[in-house]
Amino acid sequence: MTDRRWRLLGLSARAMWLELTDAADLMPEMRAPVRTAPDLEQFTRLVAADAAEVGTAIEQLVRLDILEPFRNGYRLKAY
Repeated sequence: MTDRRWRLLGLSARAMWLELTDAADLMPEMRAPVRTAPDLEQFTRLVAADAAEVGTAIEQLVRLDILEPFRNGYRLKAY
């Protein structure tokens, strides 16, 4: 990954970013939500991981401007 933010992320956040980038090809609402955006529960199911780890990864991704809060969930901003 050539993005400079990659080195700043923990392993779970790196894995989540890759998973979300792949999933966004099939779920356009992740990149351009209209009414609702995926939330923590949906991301947890999508990546089949522990909710606490997903929550930590989301915090890191938001802090580095990869995800952004959108209404009830999060929008994938960098892909």
